[in-house]
Amino acid sequence: MTHLKIERIDTTRLDIDLKQPITMSFGVVRSINVILVRMRDQDGLEGLGEATVLGGPFWGGESAEAVQATIEAYLKPLLLGTKVQGIGALSQNLTRFVRGNAAARNAVETAALDLIGRRSGRSASEILGGAVRSTIPVAWTLSTGSAEGDIEEGERAYAEQGHRRFKLKIRRSSSNEDVARSIRIIEAFRGRAAVIADVNQGWDEVAANRYLPRLQEAGLEGIEQPLPAGDIDAAARLSQRYGIEIIADEALTGPDSAFRIAAKRAATSFGLKPNRDGGPTATQAIAAIAAASGLGIYGGTMLETSLGTIASAHLYATIDELRLGSELFGPLRIVEDIASEPFKLVDGELIVPSGPGLGFSLDEDRVAFLARKANE
Repeated sequence: MTHLKIERIDTTRLDIDLKQPITMSFGVVRSINVILVRMRDQDGLEGLGEATVLGGPFWGGESAEAVQATIEAYLKPLLLGTKVQGIGALSQNLTRFVRGNAAARNAVETAALDLIGRRSGRSASEILGGAVRSTIPVAWTLSTGSAEGDIEEGERAYAEQGHRRFKLKIRRSSSNEDVARSIRIIEAFRGRAAVIADVNQGWDEVAANRYLPRLQEAGLEGIEQPLPAGDIDAAARLSQRYGIEIIADEALTGPDSAFRIAAKRAATSFGLKPNRDGGPTATQAIAAIAAASGLGIYGGTMLETSLGTIASAHLYATIDELRLGSELFGPLRIVEDIASEPFKLVDGELIVPSGPGLGFSLDEDRVAFLARKANE
């Protein structure tokens, strides 16, 4: 088979509302901004990728406008007309010429991964080294804002969708109330489902030492990014002091940061996010550092559509031990999806498509509608 030659790259912006706003430590997220990437080869085959931003540059520093501009002005000229030897070589090329801009690099690398798979007849997970599982356990996020509402929602998710792990958001401005709410939910599902809380950098070390003993005593499984990303020494003290999972998220910005965190034992688990890490190749490197350091893995999300969610599922399927499962619930939280068929969730497990490529197809009518909406 001849080498893949990249002939065309197109980007489209899509703005998609959430079914229910999600309150994080930095504010309320009501929508996602998606940059859809289409990459075509010399034979007209197409690969798809997605960059997702949580309503603005509040979480990871990139806005949808910046992502699209980076792809159009820098990544597109870099890649057009080039022959792709493999996904690893392409990833190195992107990283060498474009620093940072993780979501933009992820979207382009994922599109190339999908295109390589479609051209060769192999699934994305096979290209990434081979799947060790065909399903991915998925947690459910509880975000009604009240203990009663969250428990009711959790009971439905437990009974109807088979979820066995829940995720809660704790806000900086109301940590006392949110911790009390979390304890009630943990106790309601004790022995049936695990609970992880996410602080999104909302605490300092004093606050963490105030709240974590109560949460640990109640039975919390893990706390995600309780401290500011740069406070690695304090995170190391928390990891050594408490018997729950301390999950690094915003502190991870690529393999270099993963190595520093692992060396300092500043986390017990890594939350993976290709959209944050700079693409599937970088995420695999972070997972390898975790495995070599005896750290756990949590498969994260940026609330992607089915496209980004399935891309992450292919990647997570290659990881030997997903100690904390995943949170690949993005398509279930958005008002409109862009898949021609909904992704399959059975008994709380996402079914990884068999390919070729991502095994994903677009609903072109929905893409056109959402693109018009974004341009209004």
